[in-house]
Amino acid sequence: MLKNKRGEGYVKVCVLVIVICMILSVFVTFASAVNVVRLTERNSKTVLESYLMKNSIEIYNSIKQGNNDADALNASMYISDLAEFCTFVKVGNYYYHRDANGRTEYYISKPTVGFTQTGKLRLYVSYTLYVPIYFDNVKISTAQIPTTVKIDLEERF
Repeated sequence: MLKNKRGEGYVKVCVLVIVICMILSVFVTFASAVNVVRLTERNSKTVLESYLMKNSIEIYNSIKQGNNDADALNASMYISDLAEFCTFVKVGNYYYHRDANGRTEYYISKPTVGFTQTGKLRLYVSYTLYVPIYFDNVKISTAQIPTTVKIDLEERF
């Protein structure tokens, strides 16, 4: 059946299979990083909407009085709500999300909260998302993604 029984013809096939597996692992890593970005944006927006509903009277009074700056916003309250909602652990100026084994899945810098436009109820949250890239449980690099989440609420009268 086989003319060459030394296995020399299978080296190219094995190398090709390994290369394909490596390319697939890069795509899977990229897809998981994109998923983390979408998840943190969605969570940030949810917490920002909740923060806005809790503090809408104070923010509205501040806008009405012409004091539409970041001092009217209590950023520490938003950050504590975000940390509780996303189960972040604060270490220095960063907020870490860890998996069940205690390994860092991703972390964010301290978020800043502000108004995007004066005289309007348009808020933003800005932070940098850091996603560690692992290969075979060894950290290769960390992807840095600057993230800004905006929420625009206007009256409909």
